[in-house]
Amino acid sequence: MGKKRTKQYLMLLMAIGVVAVAASGSGTFASFSAQVTNPGNTFASGTLYLHNSDGTTSCTSESNSLNVNPGTGTGGNACAVLFNGINLATTSSATANLALNNAGSVNAQNIKFEVNNCTVTTNGGSTTFGTAPSCGDFYITIQEKTDGTYASNKFCAFGPGVLAAACAAPANTVTLASSQAGGFANLSMDNGSGSATAANLAAGSTRYYTIRIDANPPSGNNALQNRKVSFDLDWQIVS
Repeated sequence: MGKKRTKQYLMLLMAIGVVAVAASGSGTFASFSAQVTNPGNTFASGTLYLHNSDGTTSCTSESNSLNVNPGTGTGGNACAVLFNGINLATTSSATANLALNNAGSVNAQNIKFEVNNCTVTTNGGSTTFGTAPSCGDFYITIQEKTDGTYASNKFCAFGPGVLAAACAAPANTVTLASSQAGGFANLSMDNGSGSATAANLAAGSTRYYTIRIDANPPSGNNALQNRKVSFDLDWQIVS
């Protein structure tokens, strides 16, 4: 190899060495990035308040003391008694009116109801007649009314004939005992096409109900003499 070629060859090796050093050194290279921000994220809940009124007194779910029975409704901290000492031995049925109002800011998808603490005892004396009735001998229906006058039927909310505007006559398929054993049950409403769906209660709205109790003791009305049936009615709304 000539001197000139040798010199060119050495210069080429030097150039390759410089490139190798540069490639393995600590040099940096710029990269691209982009960024966006969704600011101010929060979670917050509204309120679901149930107000219960018999037209004279009322109670509220947001009060500190609930479901005091008997209660006066004073200050919204006690629910009034709906049935108080009515003599079913001489009356075919007993009724009570109740307004349920969603006083919160969240719509309720369901209105639920149950019977609780149902008992039949003697009414303070010792004389009784016939076979003692049970909670299964007291029938219950809940009829929705169109407004607070309680004059016109709207839909059968609970009881026989729930697909009709008016509940059918109470029957032993729906009693205080079966309502208690089943736990909370949905009240029904017309879904707009003449069939039943679970009743809802929009924020700020009210539904009006008439609760009816009928007695059918196993050995006639004399079995009701000196008897007392006691029970709680629980109401619930669910969002």
